[in-house]
Amino acid sequence: MLSPNTLPSRFREFSRTNGLFGEQEKVVVAVSGGVDSMVLLDLLLKDRGLTLIVGHFNHGLRGEESDADEAFVAEHARQSGVPFHTSRGDTAGEVKRRGVGIQEAARDLRYDFLIRLRASTGAGRIATGHHADDNAETILLHLFRGAGVQGMSGIPVARDGIIRPLLFAAREEIEEYARSAHVPFRTDSSNAKDGYTRNAVRHHVLPLLKELVSPAVVGNINRSGDNFRTVAAYLKEETRRVLEACTINRNGDGLHLSVSELKASPLLLRQYAILAALEEVSGESPGSERVGAVLGLLENEPGTLVTVPGGTEAIRNRGEIVIRLRSEAGEYSISVDPGQEYTLAGFRFACGLVDARGPQAGRDTEYADAGLTGIEGMTLRNWREGDSFVPLGMSGRKKISDFFVDEKIPLHEKRRIPILLSARGEVIWVCGMRLDDRFKITPATRRVLKLEFSSPSHR
Repeated sequence: MLSPNTLPSRFREFSRTNGLFGEQEKVVVAVSGGVDSMVLLDLLLKDRGLTLIVGHFNHGLRGEESDADEAFVAEHARQSGVPFHTSRGDTAGEVKRRGVGIQEAARDLRYDFLIRLRASTGAGRIATGHHADDNAETILLHLFRGAGVQGMSGIPVARDGIIRPLLFAAREEIEEYARSAHVPFRTDSSNAKDGYTRNAVRHHVLPLLKELVSPAVVGNINRSGDNFRTVAAYLKEETRRVLEACTINRNGDGLHLSVSELKASPLLLRQYAILAALEEVSGESPGSERVGAVLGLLENEPGTLVTVPGGTEAIRNRGEIVIRLRSEAGEYSISVDPGQEYTLAGFRFACGLVDARGPQAGRDTEYADAGLTGIEGMTLRNWREGDSFVPLGMSGRKKISDFFVDEKIPLHEKRRIPILLSARGEVIWVCGMRLDDRFKITPATRRVLKLEFSSPSHR
């Protein structure tokens, strides 16, 4: 065991090495009243270059004991001349509302308060009292739950403005320093209960490992976490490189990834690239099972679809995998009247009578003979199997499905392309693509119908 007298110097060295504090910086210190956070506050008070703010969150889980913790921290902050801020939350209610564990709900409420406090006070960082034993417990829990490299990295020293200056120190060292330096603290009675998984690891698993493997097991686990963190940083950079190499297109339709480029990458980087792509599109991290399902598309037939939590889907297309947010529009069929504008399924459609054909016609704008379209009773709907038309410039009919193939339209996009029908049910326009030759403007045209279509994914 290291002498408690060395803790302050090691604390300063660890903070300096990891660049945890800037000069004359304002820092929110998360103080629960327990020994870890009280020692953290004591060590920070010795640094006269910092402006400190104490933040305490009352979870309301232990009744009078929780209130006594709050009063204790408030009084200690007053005696230390440090501004004190507190907030309360209905942790039990949050558990019921979100359907999460009590520790997860408590953590989220606590960090939400601390982040708001940092913003309102203009502080640069939030310091918490996590230490080496906390990190070892976290790594073991992640291991038991089948975490990947990132999870095995443990608790980061610094991330998103939240710093852990005590992460180098073991719990025993911190407790010994508190005794020798006469740092007051309170003991949370819930920490003695095995009802929480983390407590069971703390009370039974780690002591057994210290006895059977090595007394230095906490330090050994932390070093392994450091190694995993180095690997994770390397994989992050390699994943970015592979994802960029695989990305054919980024647009309103999501990410289009090259099948051949993905197959040329090592399996691990394929997995991480797919995970990164799913996170980019949905903003959520899916489980390894869903990542594996998307990877399976590399060997599936075109048109195969995999749904992913977070409202995302992945579709195998010819030579690519498309990862996008699922469309909620589904099938549609609406009546269309001239002079009106329609927004549906991620596109905009409008039509109206004009005096003459304009100078521009093409993919986004077309002109049709209003006398032939049947102004009353036009319909806009999804493409359906069996639809056919006479493409402008041709004399014979062609299935729209074959037309899509010729135009290299991905299979998953077919039903997203609107079809405008006449009152008699004939195709007037494959929107944004081709007018039907039967409805083109001729010298005999008396009334002109202007058609407009736009979509974020329209290419």
